[in-house]
Amino acid sequence: MSTSFRGTLPTRVALLLPVVLVVGLLGVGVVRHVGAPGPRLTDRPPAAAGYFSTLPPGSWRGLPDDRTCAGLVRRSMWEPRPDNSRPNHRMPDARRVHAALALRPRAVHGAYPKRWDRWLLQRVTGHFTGTTDEVFQWAACKWGLSDNLLRAIAARESGWYQYEVYPDGSCVSRSGCGDVFDKATKDSRVFCTMANRVTRSAPAYHRGRCPKTYSIVGVMSWQDPSWGPMKDNQNGTFPFNRDSTAFAVDYIGGFLRGCYEGWVTWLHHSGHYGPGNMRGCVGTWYDGAWFAPDARTYINRVWRSQRERPWLEPGWARRELPCSPTQGCPQAPS
Repeated sequence: MSTSFRGTLPTRVALLLPVVLVVGLLGVGVVRHVGAPGPRLTDRPPAAAGYFSTLPPGSWRGLPDDRTCAGLVRRSMWEPRPDNSRPNHRMPDARRVHAALALRPRAVHGAYPKRWDRWLLQRVTGHFTGTTDEVFQWAACKWGLSDNLLRAIAARESGWYQYEVYPDGSCVSRSGCGDVFDKATKDSRVFCTMANRVTRSAPAYHRGRCPKTYSIVGVMSWQDPSWGPMKDNQNGTFPFNRDSTAFAVDYIGGFLRGCYEGWVTWLHHSGHYGPGNMRGCVGTWYDGAWFAPDARTYINRVWRSQRERPWLEPGWARRELPCSPTQGCPQAPS
């Protein structure tokens, strides 16, 4: 993970525009949706080609709803990350989600169109339960994205772990959280205190050195006051992004769809941004800039994961996180 976008605004334009953190994922390819899934009879991994392809810009008006996409998920008992069971089956209260996001509007100072707040953010619910892979399918269907792209981003961000912790309550970096503050500041203490109100955390978190990003796909919650003041210095995604896999993947799905449609107005300063460029949108999610050097590196890694599909390798389900000599062994949160 980098200390960059994940839904926040780059610092070079942050003084003019407010931070945004909306998620979404889109891949490239022919428009392809599948019919109704079969019954849950197998424990097979997903098909190598996936089940959904990215719909072109302009498709947002006809995207299917939560329930429709739940019915199109190809069900399987295959679960390479059993530690995700609790967050995979936790759905946030949609009213609380929408209230938190509404308190922090994005469509101000020309940063985003009004549609971003009124339609896109209000469409994020996290209302789905299933295996880790079923969550990817559901969000891909809902936002008109490639499910293999979502799988690849999660592979790069977290190795498909939603939120692994050590026995002392601290999160395992790059396995469900990241971008920990290098040093405590007045502003970081405000943010970390907010996070600690709803979690059992390591002592350092109480001293202003907690993660900025959470979840299987690296959704950033931190809002630097210099980007535009927001309550508790967070953009409205916490604790939903930490506690619910479906919310996190739903959120990134929304960002990528909006970016792919050409709605990230502040990106126009790059001179090259426009609808239909998923590579650029994936890079912006990571780095907060349009095809910056770090963004290009991240894009290449994600596209490599799409080609190689590490989730289909025999060792993917047997992968274990290493233990720390000082903090103990990673585990699912209690």
